[in-house]
Amino acid sequence: MRTDSRSSALADQQIAELKAQHLACSHLVKGCQDAIIRFREKTANEDQRLEAGTTHRAIEILEDVLESWCDTLSILRSALNGTSSANAARNRKLEFIPGVFSNEASRQGAAADANGS
Repeated sequence: MRTDSRSSALADQQIAELKAQHLACSHLVKGCQDAIIRFREKTANEDQRLEAGTTHRAIEILEDVLESWCDTLSILRSALNGTSSANAARNRKLEFIPGVFSNEASRQGAAADANGS
């Protein structure tokens, strides 16, 4: 019986760790998205070619980073959704962090816009 409570505690610790990683990653995604938006606005207002080129390259780098973080966020979300049914209700609220998952679609649209430009 004692080993069951230990494995249960371990599972709870693992779930808590996944939740913390998910939360941190969702904030990184949001911050990266915000930076891309700010850089795009800056590029639209820049007159000098050299600065515009540098900013455009920074946007490309941030888009690559954003893609990686969104992939990581998706993996973490899948791991959380795969936890026991007893924890499923607690994990579902992670899916509704405002501005994160809705922005995954925006990111894909932004990437398509960047490739089309």
